[in-house]
Amino acid sequence: MNQVHWLDLSLIIAYLVGLIIFGIYISRGVKSGSDYFLAGKSLPFWVIGMSIIGTNIGSNDYVGSAGNAYEIGLAQANFEWIGAIPAMVLGAFLFLPYYWRAGVYSIPEYLGKRYDERTRFLSAIIFTAFSFVIVGVFLWATALMLHTYLGWSHWVGILVTGVVVGFYTISGGLKAVTYSDTVQLVIMFGGSLGVAYFGIEQAGGLDSFFHKLTTEHPDKLRVFLPADHPDFPWPGVLLGLAMVLSPAYWCANQAVLQRTLAARSQWDSQASMLFAAFAKTFIPLLIILPGFLVLVLSADPLPDKDQALPWIIKNVLPPGLSGLLFVAFIAALQSSVDSTLNSASTMFTRDIYGVWKANFKRSGKEEAAETEARENLELRMGRWVTFVGLVFGMAFAPVTGEFGGIYTFIQESLALFQGPVLAILTLGILSRRPTPSGGFMALLLGIVVAAILRLGLEWNMLYVAFGSAVFSSVFLFAARYFTDPPNPDHIQGLTLRSVIPASGIDTGNSRAPSSESGETGRDDHA
Repeated sequence: MNQVHWLDLSLIIAYLVGLIIFGIYISRGVKSGSDYFLAGKSLPFWVIGMSIIGTNIGSNDYVGSAGNAYEIGLAQANFEWIGAIPAMVLGAFLFLPYYWRAGVYSIPEYLGKRYDERTRFLSAIIFTAFSFVIVGVFLWATALMLHTYLGWSHWVGILVTGVVVGFYTISGGLKAVTYSDTVQLVIMFGGSLGVAYFGIEQAGGLDSFFHKLTTEHPDKLRVFLPADHPDFPWPGVLLGLAMVLSPAYWCANQAVLQRTLAARSQWDSQASMLFAAFAKTFIPLLIILPGFLVLVLSADPLPDKDQALPWIIKNVLPPGLSGLLFVAFIAALQSSVDSTLNSASTMFTRDIYGVWKANFKRSGKEEAAETEARENLELRMGRWVTFVGLVFGMAFAPVTGEFGGIYTFIQESLALFQGPVLAILTLGILSRRPTPSGGFMALLLGIVVAAILRLGLEWNMLYVAFGSAVFSSVFLFAARYFTDPPNPDHIQGLTLRSVIPASGIDTGNSRAPSSESGETGRDDHA
């Protein structure tokens, strides 16, 4: 058991207990599925923007990026500057207006409106399965932190984190997730600045830090890696990351976008993403610096690159601040877990179960349940799905340790499906020509092509993302020659050149209407 100062341990315990109390407080206002999944469409832009960053800079950034910076150097920052900010601006102006005005709860629901229920159902299954797996990745990253810092076994760390995060996420829904992310982001920024100050001071000052880095590790300062690099070749960064993975993450990721769909107005929805993009400009230096500090301060190489950040917290920071910083980074990890769980429960409840119930129930027995009853059912199911997803993630977490780096594992997984998803989303918004059957087939075949390229031909994941996106785009346009065109009324308000009718849709700064589960098959309105 590592020796931890009593002040540090007290801060950690106070934080964990505070989260549980917060979950109890927020849960009192959760009365329906809309409250649970979209916080009653009441969130202002600054809360959403801070929550977006809090969700994004979780385990795959603070722990994974620090570990990757320790291994590959400054090139890791490309995943923030090239791989985030341009796509966030694109999402704010091109994608969010259509999502928000359509009144959808999820990205699969929008795909169901634009194409058909098959596309909605398939995309929801893919996103939900990925979410359950990725929860395990986040929990494993938290366990690494707790093991390195407190000496806890991996299973104890997984159980403690799962219980705390599960409590306030299951009870409070998106509102609890969003406001906890906001508080956690403040702690994270303060913690990162503390790491920078004390780490550079221990390295002998800024001049000494840069001198050691440039003389002892000059290869870590390259912005782009060689074209034959096994993981991050520069052509792949420009084609796969900048053109596919980045826009797909920021414009089609349910965990990130769900809070923008909960905005109190369309203006708040778009402004939140721009606000987050501005804050994102400062993130790279904060999350890759710990990896550089380990290179300069540690005499021995780390057994696991993902231990870079907890090593800094344990060995560099003084008591009190060390505990506060540890709380900050645990907060970052937990914000990823809670957001992923909430988005997965939304998609399973509305886009998987809801579509199945609406389309595969016995003929002649169509239900006419009252709105209140349906909302209560969605609330109960959403909480159960969150619980099941958390249990699955806890069971899967140890498997993550076999993949050789959590950041790379996440990017590898995303590369298998984000190219086709981005293709049908982007072309579906920009053009009225893509057909319902074409959208479904482009998504399904695009994922098959991605799997073949990665698992069969062993392409780099960045090239896999680009290649599958190109294939799905070409197929989607070709499919209009042998599939039935979309009904103009069906896609009204969902494409760039269509006009949203005034009735039923609010294009101003009031709330967007809720889209009910199971209605997208008929789609009587935009």
